Amino acid sequence: MIKIFRKKADTKKAIAFVDYEYWFYSYMNKYSMRPDPSAWRQELEKQFKLIDIMIFADFNSPNIGEELAGLRSITNTIIETGTATQVRKKDMTDFVMLDYIYQSVGDRSDVGTYIIFTGDGHFQSVIKYLSQKCGKNVVVYGVESTFSKRLQAVSSNTVLLPGKEELDGFYSKMIIKHFARLNNKRNIIPTFWDTVEAVSKYNNVSRDAVKSSLLKLIASEYINQKEIKTGKENVRILAPDWDKMRRDKFYDLQQ
Repeated sequence: MIKIFRKKADTKKAIAFVDYEYWFYSYMNKYSMRPDPSAWRQELEKQFKLIDIMIFADFNSPNIGEELAGLRSITNTIIETGTATQVRKKDMTDFVMLDYIYQSVGDRSDVGTYIIFTGDGHFQSVIKYLSQKCGKNVVVYGVESTFSKRLQAVSSNTVLLPGKEELDGFYSKMIIKHFARLNNKRNIIPTFWDTVEAVSKYNNVSRDAVKSSLLKLIASEYINQKEIKTGKENVRILAPDWDKMRRDKFYDLQQ
């Protein structure tokens, strides 16, 4: 009697499916920031042997088309779900992405881990199918406060973005760019609270988030506090250490 053994899928081998419309617009609407897919890929590569990253989006929509160049630097598999003549339908990207996921199960039986980036509850059935019927390890990425509760309920392995480090870096760049704009404006005296208010208002982001990141920049000595005399009063101002930033490759004033 001949016995046929099916090769067990390798959980270190992973394939990723990304609803980039969801990722992009969630970041823009909630945080006024753009995703960093390159950094995301680097994090995945620390854990898995990535077979492919498949990006799905209607790139004819406003703003998101500018993302294509950056996405092509991390993957060759970009599926455009809209056309120039097609009226964009809300679920078109979901529909196309689901179709690719189901097809891949038969095409890539050696892949043990499926990474799915979406917050849409429509994906709960495919998550169940992959994990319960196919025995796959499924990791679901979503954006904070936009992640369907139904999807979370069936996902045993979820990751919420942006992470704390990503947010800190985002707000820190805002603050540093604010000081770069002030670099030749000698008439402006940048105090702590004036800086918090200015960065928050200019970028339309939370004052508390800016405050937290500014305190970390001070603790890291990228920004120093100095007392100067203005009239009869001593005022504590903030002064960026551009040399330290450049040495640490944190920020270059010339960029």
